[in-house]
Amino acid sequence: MLKHLLHAILIIALAPTLVLAQKKEKIKYKADVLEVMRKDGEMIRKLKNNVVFTQQGTRIYCDSSYFYPAENRMVAFGYVRIYDGDVTITADNLRYDGNERKSYLRDNVVYTSGTRVLYTDFLDYDLTTKVSNFFNNGRLVDQNTVLTSEKGIFYSEQNYAIFRNDVLLVSPEYTLKSDTLRYNTATKIAKTPGRTHIVTPSGVTVDAKGGEYLTDRQITEFAKGEVETRDYIMRGDVMYLNDKEKYYTAKGNVKMTAKNQDVIIVGDEGQHFKNLGYSKIYGNPVMKKILELDTFYLSADTLYAIESEILADKRILAYHNVKVFKLDLQGKADSLAYFLADSVIRLYNDPVLWSNNSQITSDSIKLLIKNNIVDKMFLNKNAFIASEDSLKQYNQVKGRNMVAQFAANTISEITVNGNGESLYYILSENDTLLVGLNKMLCSDMVMRFANNDLDNITFYKNPESKLIPPHEILKKDTQLEGFSWRIAERPALFDVAHYLKPKLNQQKVEEKQRASK
Repeated sequence: MLKHLLHAILIIALAPTLVLAQKKEKIKYKADVLEVMRKDGEMIRKLKNNVVFTQQGTRIYCDSSYFYPAENRMVAFGYVRIYDGDVTITADNLRYDGNERKSYLRDNVVYTSGTRVLYTDFLDYDLTTKVSNFFNNGRLVDQNTVLTSEKGIFYSEQNYAIFRNDVLLVSPEYTLKSDTLRYNTATKIAKTPGRTHIVTPSGVTVDAKGGEYLTDRQITEFAKGEVETRDYIMRGDVMYLNDKEKYYTAKGNVKMTAKNQDVIIVGDEGQHFKNLGYSKIYGNPVMKKILELDTFYLSADTLYAIESEILADKRILAYHNVKVFKLDLQGKADSLAYFLADSVIRLYNDPVLWSNNSQITSDSIKLLIKNNIVDKMFLNKNAFIASEDSLKQYNQVKGRNMVAQFAANTISEITVNGNGESLYYILSENDTLLVGLNKMLCSDMVMRFANNDLDNITFYKNPESKLIPPHEILKKDTQLEGFSWRIAERPALFDVAHYLKPKLNQQKVEEKQRASK
């Protein structure tokens, strides 16, 4: 009983203090003209000319106002100005709640804090939290950056703003569109969590899932996006744009698609250099070109896509450990150049190609693709073609230069120009018995094939021919100088298009699962 009595006395004693603590500071005012009037049973004050309200260091100016003392609130009209620390707000009219310290500004609202200026017609400003909430469209100007959206919230003390619905950010570096954007006015960093579209002054466009944009440093990082250049569209899991240095980087599942060519390049990482006019892909890069009834695959340590307004200058370069694959042609080299305009592929530094059972080597090799199929092959210097017959013997042709003509994706004719030599095994009609070995020396020759087999040979300029019977064939007779059978180096599909192997394995797993049901 005594305990409850003491508790009640304590509450009574502290009651005045609690009431004073809860009591809000009254709004103070002054004006040139003051009129006291009753409206709807309430005594109000009408103020005119040079009206000034003050509360807790906040000053509010206006041309005229109605003040409601009992409710500690007022409405203001005319040239309304709020001065609250480093925040200044102007508007045509205002409603202000002195108990909640909340202001509701309407029409021609201009909010200023430091270098930041917000323009809107609808702004709610909390003087306690320093949080501004605008709606029905607003525009934030911060030095060289302009942000517009349908609605947003600005946290003055945290230098932080959130913009929503039809967001547009315009800076000297790029124009950004998004549904939602978070912007730190101190660090000049903007972030978007959803779909984002960017256009740079240099004409590069970006579509991303979301990202981070360092507006003052002209650096952008975004996820699951794509960059559109003059000739390509580059995609990646994470992408970086440095518009000051004019280069763009993509990482993770990078994919470049040519706009006007059936060419796709994939890799782990990629970069586009705007000023230099090229892109490079590295980290297991693979190029894929769609051909008629086939696909041409190319892999290397690094792939370069050279862009140009001149069609003849557009090309793809491959450097080191180059491998190529299509159903009827496989090969390798140290480097390669693929010219998009005329579909010419050049292989350099120890190139070797395989077509069916033929092996082709030369100092450099040029492939001409016509109507999406290999049409001609040019072998320049130290040209050598070898093929394995049904008895595991090697027919061989060498010369200074050669031109191989293709028909139906197989070699139909070979022209040897200069220092021609050939070594061919003659077999019986059923290709089971060796008849002899024909060795030929001449300047030039033309070899014609039918069904992948030699059909006839025409020799030019003082040919020298020798037929060696089977029992007289010596080991030294079986190889021309420079012969080397390199079949172990012949790349398979997954050696080149390695990214297809996981997909194939997954397909096999799914097929087994379907079969087991």
